Amino acid sequence: MRPIRTAYIVLSAALLVGAVSADQAIAESAKPAQSAQAANGANGANGAKGAKGAKVAASPIYGVTIPEGYRKWQVIAPAEEGAPLDELRVVLGNPAAVKAIENSTLPYPDGAMFVKLAYKRKQSPDFESATVPGQPTTVQVMVKDSRRYASSGGWGYGRFINGQPADLAQHQTCFACHAARVKDRDYVFTHYAP
Repeated sequence: MRPIRTAYIVLSAALLVGAVSADQAIAESAKPAQSAQAANGANGANGAKGAKGAKVAASPIYGVTIPEGYRKWQVIAPAEEGAPLDELRVVLGNPAAVKAIENSTLPYPDGAMFVKLAYKRKQSPDFESATVPGQPTTVQVMVKDSRRYASSGGWGYGRFINGQPADLAQHQTCFACHAARVKDRDYVFTHYAP
């Protein structure tokens, strides 16, 4: 059986359990397809423009933005974070990141991007033993650009809450955490889930 590889499953599940409204799901699915350049990682840098041309807020330190069209990227792996966060997470990757992680290519190529969507976990109201996504908590972004981010292992980081970058203090912990735990995997925690 072919692995589930699209973010549509996440959006459908979120719609099913009420984490997003039908209007939000329709709006997300109706967004026009982005250019191949954007899909391969052109967005995510400071100064990116959103669908309506408005400037997108960039993370402190790194200048990373939420990439346009990321919800259409492939699913790389789900994850669960225990207490105190109690979150369900799904990691998506742009084509460059997916190709590299599928082929175990290290270091990741410039242009590779990962987006982690995090939700509070909750018990399903329809199936007692199931845990489902609850309220969204963060969107976290990693962008590989070995020249621009040479001082942080080649990666830029962004953590967003309700579409806005988290504060400076939260961004100051990104690289240190990745360097302490997964430097040998080019600073990437996620393992590919076939």
